[in-house]
Amino acid sequence: MEDYLKHLVNLYPVSSNQKSVLRALNYVQDHLQKRGLLTTHLPQSGIHNLYASTGASRQSKILLQAHIDVVPSQKQRFIKSDTSYYGRGSYDMLFAVACYMRLCDELEDQLPNLDIAFMFSGDEEIGGFNGVKPFLEKGYSTDICILPDAGQGFGTLNVAAKGIYNCTVRIHGKSHHGSRPWEGDGAAIKLVHFLSEAEGIFDNSSQDNSSMTVAKLEAGHADNQGPSHADAILDIRFSDQNDLLRIKKNLGHLIKKYDGDIVLLAEGDDYKLDVSNHYVEQFVNLYKKHNNQAIKLVKAHGSSDARFFAEKNIPVIMLRPDGGSAHGDEEWISIESIEKFYQLLKEFVLIVATIEPKGTKL
Repeated sequence: MEDYLKHLVNLYPVSSNQKSVLRALNYVQDHLQKRGLLTTHLPQSGIHNLYASTGASRQSKILLQAHIDVVPSQKQRFIKSDTSYYGRGSYDMLFAVACYMRLCDELEDQLPNLDIAFMFSGDEEIGGFNGVKPFLEKGYSTDICILPDAGQGFGTLNVAAKGIYNCTVRIHGKSHHGSRPWEGDGAAIKLVHFLSEAEGIFDNSSQDNSSMTVAKLEAGHADNQGPSHADAILDIRFSDQNDLLRIKKNLGHLIKKYDGDIVLLAEGDDYKLDVSNHYVEQFVNLYKKHNNQAIKLVKAHGSSDARFFAEKNIPVIMLRPDGGSAHGDEEWISIESIEKFYQLLKEFVLIVATIEPKGTKL
C-alpha cells in the first residue's frame, strides 16, 4: 500500500491538470482490471472519472468512493518518516485509493463473491459537479457508500456537513486616472468596503457557525488607474438552509449598496446522516469492536461529494485515519492509523458485500 500511495502522490493529479488525473486513473484502472474487476471510464465535460465493479450492474451493495484529484502545492513530494507519510494528497485523499487497491489485492480470490464497486472522481476539489453528481444522475447507485473524506481523526464519524455557497461578487464603478479619484468611482476601494461589511454577517465565535473566506481578489489593469470593476471570490460555508437564507438576504443588501452583482455561483447543500440506518449501525458497532471504545459523532466544517449521495438518500460513512494539514504545505497521515482504518474497512466490506456463490443451493 505504501508503494501505491507513493506513486499516486508523485503523479500529482491536480484538478486543473486533467491529464495528470487521467494518468492516475489509468494506473488504478490497470491495477483493478488485473484483479478481475470490470472498469468504465466516465468522462464528463473534460473531467475524468472511473468506475469499477465486480458485476455488470450500476447498482452495488457497497460503494467505495474517493476523489483522486488534489489541490496545487509547492513541490510537495512523497516523504516517509517513522510515523507518517507526507505529500500532497496523502491525507486528502489518495490514502483511500491506495487502501482500495490493497483491498483488491488481499481479497482477489473472494471478489467474485462480493457485491462491491469503486468510484474515483476527478473534480471533488473544484466542486464535484462533473464527477459524483453526473455519476449518480446516470443511475449508478449503492446501498451504502464509504467515503473517507471527513472526520476529525480516526475516532470520529462525520454525520453532517455544512453546505457551500461559492460566489464571485463583481463591484462596478467608473474608471479614473490614479491622480484624480474625484473624476471616477473606483471599484477596488468600493470592494474593500463591501468586504469589510460582509465580514459582519458572520459570527466566528464558534466553528459550528456559517463562515466566509475571501478566496481571491482581482481588480485593475494599470498601476495609475482606478478600475471600473473589481471581483472577489467568496467561499461561504453555511450551517443550514435557514442560515443560508439569512446570508443571501444580507449579501443582497450589500451588493445593491455597492453597485454589484453575482457573476458566478456554485452551491451545494448541507446534509445529515441517518445514524439509525442498519449499515451505519453495523459500522459503528464494528468500530467499537476494533478499538474498544465508542466512536464520536461530529459535523464537518467543509463540504464534500457526500452531499450528492445524500440527495439520492444514499447513506455515506465518512471516517478517515489520523492526519492533518489538508491543502497545506505539510500534509501528512499517520501510518499506524491507516492500518487501523484499513482493517476496519476490510472487515466491514466482507460483512456487507459478501453474497452467495453462484450455484449455491438453499
